[in-house]
Amino acid sequence: MTDLEIQQNRQLFLDYCHQYVHREGLDKLLNYLEHTDFFETPSSTKFHLNVRGGLCKHSLNVFETALSINKCILLPKQKSGESIFSEPLSEESIAVAALFHDVCKCNMYKVTERWRKDEHNKWESYKAYEVSDDFPFGHGEKSCYIVSHYIRLMRDELLAIRWHMGMYDVGEAGTPNRFSFYAATDVSPLVVLLQMADMASSHWFEETFQ
Repeated sequence: MTDLEIQQNRQLFLDYCHQYVHREGLDKLLNYLEHTDFFETPSSTKFHLNVRGGLCKHSLNVFETALSINKCILLPKQKSGESIFSEPLSEESIAVAALFHDVCKCNMYKVTERWRKDEHNKWESYKAYEVSDDFPFGHGEKSCYIVSHYIRLMRDELLAIRWHMGMYDVGEAGTPNRFSFYAATDVSPLVVLLQMADMASSHWFEETFQ
């Protein structure tokens, strides 16, 4: 990702935050992100958007996808009375959950050197990323912990961010985590909405770089 693309994504992220989130402490949260590598770090080490600037771009994708799913699927079903959930989600809550769901990845991916064979079967070195987490508190849990230091998270937002990894992060069948995850999906439509947007973004729109 070019420097220009990274700066454009950073500005769009900030614009979305100020447009959709009207909550005390937002400026402090954004200031915190500015002092991390949030806008330049990858979204993963070897999967979706595993390149410089990937995390911010992924967060934008998830937010835009969540808005579209809500507008095109959930809201019409709620208006027609076909949804189990009758109370519409606020766009602010969608923005908070989507834009900040992965802040746990700040300052976590470090550049390392790896080796591979080129097209001539010769070994060559290349730069890659590896995980170096100095606060291994969990994935969704860590994002909730960080964001809650700066803005007050509503119940639905906490549940959605905590469980946004879905079945990748719930443990074996019959465990307390599995029961809690299922219960969360019954409590708030934002839980499933964020998971859907996250999965759609990472698997439909975001390239993996070798």
